[in-house]
Amino acid sequence: MFRLYAKIPGKKRFAPMDYNAGTVVINLIHATIFSEVEASKLRKELPALEDINPGYKFELRSID
Repeated sequence: MFRLYAKIPGKKRFAPMDYNAGTVVINLIHATIFSEVEASKLRKELPALEDINPGYKFELRSID
């Protein structure tokens, strides 16, 4: 299982994301959890997400 994290321009830390809403969240309960298969597909899309959102950085983190 994985969560998507984003670093927003001007912020020092990565924050978990609600992928469907396209926002970072404070509470992990609101963060989207991805299966291994979903995370594999999303990993391929991360460069395109960063191109669409200049200055943002994205990473998937394991929650095992």
